[in-house]
Amino acid sequence: LKWWVCPRKEQPVSSKMAGKDAKKASKVADAVKSSVSRKTKKIRSKVRFYRPKTLIKARDPKYPMKSVESRGDKMDKYRIIEYPVTTESAMKKIEEINTLVF
Repeated sequence: LKWWVCPRKEQPVSSKMAGKDAKKASKVADAVKSSVSRKTKKIRSKVRFYRPKTLIKARDPKYPMKSVESRGDKMDKYRIIEYPVTTESAMKKIEEINTLVF
């Protein structure tokens, strides 16, 4: 024994306390090894503030916006032939020159 260490009776330590102390000691050891970090203030180099760009997700609809699907374009090449113009001048062309007007 060295003269500056006084001998003590060691008290029985429960296993729970030993585990807690070991965890605490390891935390303290990590803190001592690492340097102290201070918060730095962000230097603003621009006069205007621009909102940060955030995540923009693609649309993923759970149900269609319209309950019934559209039947496509109402006026197509076949529909035009069904309903030609029926004004007097158009009727004259149909009769005389055999020409449909749309």
